[in-house]
Amino acid sequence: MSPSPSALHRSATRPAVVAPSSPPTRAAWVDQLLRRAILSGELQPGEKLLGEKLAEQWGVSPTPLRESFQRLAGEGLVVIEPQRGARVAPIDAAAAVDVYELRILLDPAALRSSMEAGADDAEFASNVDDAYRRLTTRHRSIVSFHDAHLAFHLSLVAACPNQLLLRQVTQLLEHSQRYHVVSTVARRAGDPGEEHRALAEAVRDGDTTVAVRTLTAHLRATRDSIVAVARGAADVHG
Repeated sequence: MSPSPSALHRSATRPAVVAPSSPPTRAAWVDQLLRRAILSGELQPGEKLLGEKLAEQWGVSPTPLRESFQRLAGEGLVVIEPQRGARVAPIDAAAAVDVYELRILLDPAALRSSMEAGADDAEFASNVDDAYRRLTTRHRSIVSFHDAHLAFHLSLVAACPNQLLLRQVTQLLEHSQRYHVVSTVARRAGDPGEEHRALAEAVRDGDTTVAVRTLTAHLRATRDSIVAVARGAADVHG
């Protein structure tokens, strides 16, 4: 029997890296490997980045990997400290709040627009149903679950005709994936699996009011759990 999404939330384990398809250049490919490992939780917040070890694991030279540390430091995913080397940037409660406050404003607006535009499009509702089935199926790793979670949320807003809004929502969804990984091991108000089911059902029924209300509550609960984890880690580490 497949585990429920909420069960996966409670039993998150350290995942294995799943290598993405190669971008055009080696530097971009190494960046993608490192970014994915950080966003998926393969490399944990605060974890020291050992260039030689990662290079051996991924079959690349340490030089482009160290260069990637510098580039991802510019994105805020890596911290480089003199005499101490590079490490994964810790989860910051204030940054998480910033991301989720924007999502709470933009995601429901994009969902409403998407549902209105897709009201007469059977493919839109079908794609949401398909994404929900993939989310709730058995996953071989927690990385697979997080990928399916991202795809489900993207399916909800896919019919949004405002391309600028859609791009912003997509970027925030991808950026918040790292925080979502953290939230899977946190105590959280509500049942995320039930919230996903209610979202898929509301789209199927064309009930925009319920969908928007459910998504807003879902994002707020996730934000609060992430902030609790981040603040707890800060207390532990002084």
